Amino acid sequence: MRVPISVLDGCGDSFHAADEKCEKASTCFFADTGLMALLCCHDHVLWLVNMTSAGEKQHYALVLLKHLFEHLPTTTTVGLLYEIGCQLECSCCKWKLLDERILSRLKFGISVFHAYGHQWPCQIVYHPHKCMGFGLSDGEGFEQLWSSLKMLIPILQVSGVSIHFPVI
Repeated sequence: MRVPISVLDGCGDSFHAADEKCEKASTCFFADTGLMALLCCHDHVLWLVNMTSAGEKQHYALVLLKHLFEHLPTTTTVGLLYEIGCQLECSCCKWKLLDERILSRLKFGISVFHAYGHQWPCQIVYHPHKCMGFGLSDGEGFEQLWSSLKMLIPILQVSGVSIHFPVI
């Protein structure tokens, strides 16, 4: 790993997306609890998956990545900007969630907006402007996509005094 496990644990504790128990939409009312998208570097949607379980499970991102690599030449390297890219890389290495032929061709990063919420070592190691190969990519195409889809978000989200989500 590029940063100590203790730092990654701190990062995981600081983000709602890393908390797989956090429910933003109830499975009692909805068959689908969210969408996960894979965008290219030009911010065009390549694939979408319906999330059918509560919480942001890593298997949705893994399915999208595996599908992407089925359509790429075997020499292609992919820079992946993901809100909790450090957590996904840690899981992939620890649990061998991706084949080594895929994992060796992946460079993990965190989208710029989310990089500032991470603990200091993760900001440096996973920030796309500080990593070789990402250029000026910032991963903010996702924010624009979600903004354009916000009218599809159901009004019956789980909410309460103890759950505070940022207003966009």
